[in-house]
Amino acid sequence: MTAWQSRTIEQRNLLNPAFCAIVLLQLAQGYAREASDGGVNDRLPLELAFVGSSFVLRGQTRTQLPSTVRTSLATWIQDHPLERSAVAKGVVVLRSYVREAVIFGAQHGVLGVDGRSVVAVDAPAGLTAYLRTSSAEVRDCIRSANFVGRWLWKAGAPATVLALLGVQA
Repeated sequence: MTAWQSRTIEQRNLLNPAFCAIVLLQLAQGYAREASDGGVNDRLPLELAFVGSSFVLRGQTRTQLPSTVRTSLATWIQDHPLERSAVAKGVVVLRSYVREAVIFGAQHGVLGVDGRSVVAVDAPAGLTAYLRTSSAEVRDCIRSANFVGRWLWKAGAPATVLALLGVQA
């Protein structure tokens, strides 16, 4: 992990652990909402936290997301082959930032880690007020994270998602 002082201004703003933890919180909430079985299957698998972050944090990919969770991941990949490779590469590039965000989120009571799953625990106080005054891009990231969580649940087992995207587990 790059020392905080050595990070670029873009890394400090977009990839800071607090913001990424909120993205993960939204991914986990969306995943759980779509699963809504109240059991183990409603927990965001850790590998999908990396995939979901790659979908959300890259602006060009985020703008290419489908408008509904009914669009299958396989269909989207067929229609967006360049984005598929960008997501796969993003999983590798963002690995250390996502790990840092999971730890940060767990330390601050926003996320929980249960085995190989990320669990939404509690949104931080003031999140709604923060989002109200945030930039359109920040709000779009948060909205997209919830959508991507739901979409990834619909996409099938984590191994299927990883295989479709060409990501090595």
